[in-house]
Amino acid sequence: MRVVLLVLVLVMAPTVAFFLWAWAVKIKQERKVAGTLPAWQDMPVTWLAIVGLVCTVAGFVVMFFTQDQGYGGLFAS
Repeated sequence: MRVVLLVLVLVMAPTVAFFLWAWAVKIKQERKVAGTLPAWQDMPVTWLAIVGLVCTVAGFVVMFFTQDQGYGGLFAS
């Protein structure tokens, strides 16, 4: 049962993320047309890079604390 739930979450997560993204894009387009778009939303690539960096660092921290590295690190020969 646990495996089935894990697979469902992993399959549904990208779908939910896509629909949230599409909803946010629609709101952004409506604000741009109305002229009420905040200045910080004019640079989405910068925010994407910042979020990507934060997620990368968080991933490394999680791997550091959850992986059994043993002596010499994970990739030591």
